[in-house]
Amino acid sequence: MDRLKDKVAIITGAAGGICHKTSELFVQEGAKVVMVDIDPQVQDFCAEIVKNGGQAIAFTADVAQRDTWVMLQEKTVEAFGTIDIVVNGAAAFSPPTHDWAYITSEMIEEVFRVNIDSMLYSYQTVLRYMMRNKIRGCFLNFSSSTGLAYNGAAVQGYPFSKVCIKLATQNMVNQVSKKYGIRFNCLAPNYVWVPKSAPVWEMYGEHFKEVTPMPYTGMPEDAAWAVVYLCSDEAKYINGVCLPVDGGWYVEK
Repeated sequence: MDRLKDKVAIITGAAGGICHKTSELFVQEGAKVVMVDIDPQVQDFCAEIVKNGGQAIAFTADVAQRDTWVMLQEKTVEAFGTIDIVVNGAAAFSPPTHDWAYITSEMIEEVFRVNIDSMLYSYQTVLRYMMRNKIRGCFLNFSSSTGLAYNGAAVQGYPFSKVCIKLATQNMVNQVSKKYGIRFNCLAPNYVWVPKSAPVWEMYGEHFKEVTPMPYTGMPEDAAWAVVYLCSDEAKYINGVCLPVDGGWYVEK
């Protein structure tokens, strides 16, 4: 119950399945949480956590804007006194195409704006705050199975961005960790059921089951518990990894 006791975490994409569950588990493990999402439902999820005795606040905001991160840093410190953890879970998708002849830069740019810019701005604000204040915190970014190997995800901005996130995470280890003791890791989920993807599961659920070595496909808590571990002191010597959470899918590739 105390794996994250007294830690303060900013979690983006907190109205989505994995990061909503991550927020719940962080509070359960003793953390104080700032939940952020462009979807106003994040306010309802936060209210439920607070109702159940957790310490959490929520903001409806676009994390692909630098000003949002300036605000998050200020409001988090104002509310909870410090920042120890950032979980960059917000993500955008793009219309897929299996043919290079039809992909356009517009299909990629919006995805990169959310997936890459949000991570970059978290570094330029919260990371600098940690460095100034000598906080040995950690960043947990979301790559994907699509960033590790081809999983049938078509040609689109999403897998391209997830490759970039993996490499950018590992690059920060070399730039920052030696001097400041701040850790940077990635999670790489595969097919995980979340409420917002219900229509996709109606169409492809059987396929997901067929290509997953485990006898079931993942749920949000399967990924969220991995986030808890990587952000806890249990993982204080784990740095620069990209951990697949996929039921063994990557092993078969």
